[in-house]
Amino acid sequence: MKTTLVTLLAAVLCVEQAYPFMCYVCQEEESNKDCLTISMCEKEDKYCMTILKHIETKPNKTKYVISKMCSPTCPAKNQQQNQTYPRVSCCEKPLCNVNGVSSKQSSYGVPFLGVLASISYIFACGL
Repeated sequence: MKTTLVTLLAAVLCVEQAYPFMCYVCQEEESNKDCLTISMCEKEDKYCMTILKHIETKPNKTKYVISKMCSPTCPAKNQQQNQTYPRVSCCEKPLCNVNGVSSKQSSYGVPFLGVLASISYIFACGL
């Protein structure tokens, strides 16, 4: 089993550039836990982008919604960000927008392990 996982890991690392860029995607969800759908990006997309919006629901009550997507450009790199909303963050690694706006870049570790586990499950089930 260890040999299979090591071989699979080596294969994924060697062919990483052959697969399309992937990001987490969602539209105006109230929680980051609802923003974990993985999507293949278009060829021109180079960034995973996350947008956090502040929405007033009632007087003195606010709600935040999060959206994630693939993007060919990063508006956050072109604008000076301050503490106003919406907050935009971008990163350039596959599945790096897992944590939302709080981090500009995420490590490969957690998303990579998720992809590896999915691939291993597919092979184990013979799908």
